[in-house]
Amino acid sequence: MARFAILWVLFAGLVFAAEAVYDGAKVHYESYGQGAEALVFVHGWTCDLTFWRGQAPVYEKHRSLLIDLPGHGQSDKPEVAYTLERFARAIDAVMTDAEVERAILVGHSMGEPVAFTFLRLFPANTKALVSVDGFIPAVPKSEQARAKHAADSAAYGKSYAKDSNPKATAEMIDTMFSARTAPAVKDEIRRKMLATPQQVRVSAMQGMLALDPPHTGETYKIPVLAIVAGRADRAGYVSRVRAVFPNAEYEEWAGFGHFLMMESPERFNARLEKFLAGIQ
Repeated sequence: MARFAILWVLFAGLVFAAEAVYDGAKVHYESYGQGAEALVFVHGWTCDLTFWRGQAPVYEKHRSLLIDLPGHGQSDKPEVAYTLERFARAIDAVMTDAEVERAILVGHSMGEPVAFTFLRLFPANTKALVSVDGFIPAVPKSEQARAKHAADSAAYGKSYAKDSNPKATAEMIDTMFSARTAPAVKDEIRRKMLATPQQVRVSAMQGMLALDPPHTGETYKIPVLAIVAGRADRAGYVSRVRAVFPNAEYEEWAGFGHFLMMESPERFNARLEKFLAGIQ
């Protein structure tokens, strides 16, 4: 039984909100059902676990964990570096607390590089990945190209830190919407993302940009589903995904924005259930 349980609700099995501890800080999560294998929902940059509320028909049916990453939502927000490794190890702490041994990681946006980092650190504990409008860098063609990618990413991170303010962040958030994003959903997304402390926003952005790109020959033959919003910058992205995940199922949803699981939860949930049925 998980430690630090703070709320118990009976619904299709055991459901509770709880807190694990990683590096001395509390990591808030919700647990649904029972069992040693679970769906683990990982939100994006400056978001929180409530961004998955439209997926309740899925996570209330399966053994699932919804996590507020460190610095986000109801988790503690110490002044530390919010690296991808910190996020991945916090997920491991939650899984240990909830007595989950293997995860099907469902990562939105930054949640995808977090999930990729988790896979690198804990391959035996990763059953499958679902990337929701996430990203993975291309394999650099040389060590010089890898070094240039790191330098460019660090430079952008410094630039973001300099220009990061609520107005600029709100403008960035608005580029993530589409005509399908309902006004009330836009308001909720803006409010919650802007509520994330500035230090967390900046550090998490820099941590995300610091993702080490895949190396030549670094492949994982686990089941993967990648769903992305159809945009011009996605040209050729499928080959990038399959260079690392050769078994990946890949879909582009034309006309959708970054929060596609919120724009059409019914379509997203049906596709996720189909993927899950194929890997049982």
